[in-house]
Amino acid sequence: MKNKLTQIFALHFFNDGFLASIILLLPFIKGSLNLSLTQIGFLTSILSVSGILLSLPAGYFGHKIGAIKILSFAIFFYSIGFIAVGLSFSYFYLTISFLIAAIGFGIFHPIAFSLVAKWSPINKLGKAMGDFTAIGDVGRIALSSAISFIIVAIGWQKTSIIYGIISLFSIFIVMFLNNKEDDVETKKNIIKINYWQIIKNTKFIFALLITFFDNLASSALFIFIPFLFLSRNINPSILGLFTSAFLVGNLIGKTTLGRLADKYKNTKVFIVAEFFMAVFIFLLTLSYSQFLIILSVILGALTAGTIPVRSTMIFESTQHHKQYEKVFGIASFVANIATSLAPIILGFIADKYGIVNAFNIAAIFALLAIIPAFIYSKEKKFITNSSK
Repeated sequence: MKNKLTQIFALHFFNDGFLASIILLLPFIKGSLNLSLTQIGFLTSILSVSGILLSLPAGYFGHKIGAIKILSFAIFFYSIGFIAVGLSFSYFYLTISFLIAAIGFGIFHPIAFSLVAKWSPINKLGKAMGDFTAIGDVGRIALSSAISFIIVAIGWQKTSIIYGIISLFSIFIVMFLNNKEDDVETKKNIIKINYWQIIKNTKFIFALLITFFDNLASSALFIFIPFLFLSRNINPSILGLFTSAFLVGNLIGKTTLGRLADKYKNTKVFIVAEFFMAVFIFLLTLSYSQFLIILSVILGALTAGTIPVRSTMIFESTQHHKQYEKVFGIASFVANIATSLAPIILGFIADKYGIVNAFNIAAIFALLAIIPAFIYSKEKKFITNSSK
């Protein structure tokens, strides 16, 4: 199973790297095809909305016909999307190309998360989830940092086609994942259970609430941190330093918190991390010293890497029926809704009441995530005591 996890990690590296890269094509496409910023915004929204619309169908079909087959479809669609973008000569064809790519990106994560959950030892699930999410960030940094240089050298059309061809080759990794033993195991473990039966699980509902408020608190911080720093009269030339510190801190946070969730109670790790995230967000709004701001960014990012911790809660609240594709489809659906709402809510608050209050609201969301986590821990304790 370790070899299979390594292969899934490799696929996640490429998926998140290609997702970041297709967005970075847009500034070059805009000038070439004379697009408006509204049109650019619409193209990026296609990628965002796909995660909401396709999470549940991905979970359903992943359980029905096999997660690995759906993963193959995901890679195929975003590969063809990249190639189609490179061949586009108008906004209409570009929109069709982004729709094709969005299908692939939209169905990848719930399926990949379900496979990590399925193939990881329970006592090392936090570590596996932490490494899995972190490798996606590494891919995002590595592949997106290279694309601008390639575009300048050979143009955005050729670059997009090359990225599409490279991503097509990653389907060979999926071929190594697919074997008859998995098919037999899947058929043996199939339990007929619908979405309603999954959702009415109280512990799972609390895990979803944790996911929702945690994403509201943390997902848009990276977008608004530069605006907060500009309001503090920080030199614009060093904004990249702060955002890089946030990304590095977030990367370390995911791997560290995932391992802590294996060693200690996942709810305890989450509650402590979320509390300190709220504290460091408040500190960001109060700090004027560059040293304190850097420290707050790093520490805030460390505690923002809670995705692997809450993923272990989603797993353990539903492991009795092993419907991992459907379960992580629902979780991705909820997470994507929160991720889409967060910049809208914080942007509205920032316009209406100032950027500082937008960060205060984010801190409040982090504190709200603690409430369902606390109730979840009590539910967990009650069930454990009852079984004894």
